[in-house]
Formats: sequence, structure tokens, C-alpha cells
Amino acid sequence: MQLLSKIRYKKKDYILRQCQFSNKVYIVLNGFVRHFVIDKDGNEKTIRLTTENGFFYSSNVSFYLGEPSYINCQVLEKADLIYWTSEQLNRLRDSNSSFLEFENKQLINFIIEKHKKEISRLTKTAKDRFVEFNKERESYFNRIPHHIIASYLDMTPETLSRLRADIKS
Repeated sequence: MQLLSKIRYKKKDYILRQCQFSNKVYIVLNGFVRHFVIDKDGNEKTIRLTTENGFFYSSNVSFYLGEPSYINCQVLEKADLIYWTSEQLNRLRDSNSSFLEFENKQLINFIIEKHKKEISRLTKTAKDRFVEFNKERESYFNRIPHHIIASYLDMTPETLSRLRADIKS
């Protein structure tokens, strides 16, 4: 049995749609993936952005609990990914302790990233969130639509545009 697979997605392809089941874990070799939900009003809310060398479960809850996903994963620019199915992962975990360590490290990194984002959203102003994002991920502005960055930062596109203009002046 092959222990990993490679796949290429075109811009705007979906890796996973809401209500589908997730049984894969991915690493982005090149490209850009966004993870988003649809809120109660029908708006897309970006909850995560994954780029080169990023590790992600298409939906953690779906993957581990076998429930339909509430998350959509969409490619924002042409992307090459490697992935493991849940069956491949189980075999790797059983046969390779260093892979288990790698996976645990990735899960810890995900938990920390998610926690920091949640705390930032609750404790920082829109300007502070923008400044922090711009410092760490400025190149994203040249790669993906700005309304997606605004959604990720939990602000309107207009607020993001105003903050960008204020920083430049």
C-alpha cells in the first residue's frame, strides 16, 4: 500500500465542501488554501489560511468524529498537495514513531494557532489584528483577494482598505 498520495488542484477548486466527510490530511507543497464556514446569514467567514509546508486536516471534526464537515476548503491559487487517507495515517502511525511525533507536533501547532486567533479576535482592535497580520503575512496581500483577508481578520473589506491606506501614509 502506498503511504502518501499527491494531488494538484486548480484555482477555485474545492478540496472539501460543507456536509461532505473528511478522511484526508494534507501538506501544501505549493499554493494557497483557505478554510471557511458559512455563517447564519449566509456569509463566508475565513477561519484559516494555509500555504507552503502547511499541514491541515480538511476538517478535524469530520476526520475524527466521522461527522459531515461544517468547513469548506478551497484552493485560492494553483496548488500541489500531498495527502494521507485515514487508513494510510493509521498504518504510518503504527509503523513509524517519528511520523506520530510529526503529526502530534502539527496538531499542537494547529491548536496554538487557533487559540491565538480566537484570543486576538476577542481582545484586539481591528487595527491591531491588521498590524499583526501584516507583519507576519504581508506577502498574502499579493497572492489572495483582499476580501478573504478581511474575512480572516474579522473585519469588513472597507475597514481593511482603510487600515491599509492609513499604514501606507
